[in-house]
Order: sequence, then C-alpha cells, then structure tokens
Amino acid sequence: MKKLLLAAILTAIMAMAGTAIAEDAAEAPYFVIEAQTIGMDIVGLVPDGLRVDTHARGAVTDGLFVGSTVTGTDYLVFRHDGVGVIDARWLVEDPSGVAVAIAFQGFIGEPMPGLLEAMLDPEAEPLDVDIPVHGAAWFQTMAPQYASLNYTVFAFTGAVNIAEGGLQVTFRSLAPWWH
Repeated sequence: MKKLLLAAILTAIMAMAGTAIAEDAAEAPYFVIEAQTIGMDIVGLVPDGLRVDTHARGAVTDGLFVGSTVTGTDYLVFRHDGVGVIDARWLVEDPSGVAVAIAFQGFIGEPMPGLLEAMLDPEAEPLDVDIPVHGAAWFQTMAPQYASLNYTVFAFTGAVNIAEGGLQVTFRSLAPWWH
C-alpha cells in the first residue's frame, strides 16, 4: 500500500507544471517496452475483485535497454469499480545477457461501473480498445552499468489492449540528478 501511495504522489508531482521533474522530463532517461500476452491464469474472485495473472514477452524498442528482451508476470486485480490494479514483476535482459529486475505498480483505466460483472460473463468479448495505464517502477540489478537504477524510481504511462493482448509502455526516470 505504501508503494501505491508513493506511486500516486510521484505521478502527481511529475505532472505538475513548473516542477523540475516536469521541466526536465524530456531529457530524463527513459525506455519503451512493447509486449504481448503469452498466457493467462484466471485466479478468480478475491475480496478486492477479479484476480488475473498475465504472462508477457516483448522487447525494449527505444531508450535505455534498447534491443533487450523482456518477460514477466502482471498480477492484476480488477476492482469492483472497474479499475485494474497492476502489481508486476518483469525481467529485462540486454543483448550481452545482463539482467535487470523491474517491479512496478499502478493502475489500468478509470472507474467503469459494471466492468467487473461484464468480465465475469462467459459470453462477453474483451474490450478492443487501448486502455491507459500509469504507475511507478523500481529496479534491482548487480550490473555496474545499471547500478544507479537500484536507487531511483521511474514513472510509466502507456496503454494496454486486452483483446489484442498488447502493451506499450514508456518508463521515465523521476531522479532529477540523473541526466
């Protein structure tokens, strides 16, 4: 819960006009992940909503880590108000074999009453629209060239298309000292 609060605060700060973070955002280190769902486990209804674990594979297509592969699992909970809560663990592996673990938390979409019930309908078709995602990411690595990732936070924004199983997300450093 503390990380979700931190993610919300950091995202709000990043969006505030006139802050050093917002003014320097275009120069901050970033990377773009494009991924595809390769599997899904429907855990079912839990107290907070519908739990779905999705497994994805993709690539870093721009910025830091460009050319790297990514794999991971998103532990998603679609709440009763229709908002999806992201709790993900991914691994980036660069072309030389160096690994960087990413943990990220955030949100999918906005409140959509009735979405949870629609998702539980066996006859329902998945939404074929790009749904916005946003949140924050933390890193762990022992690679010296990426050591500064161990003590910074990146914000992320992008979109997911549930019907296509596609995801495109841009991660950007919030560390004003890392330019």
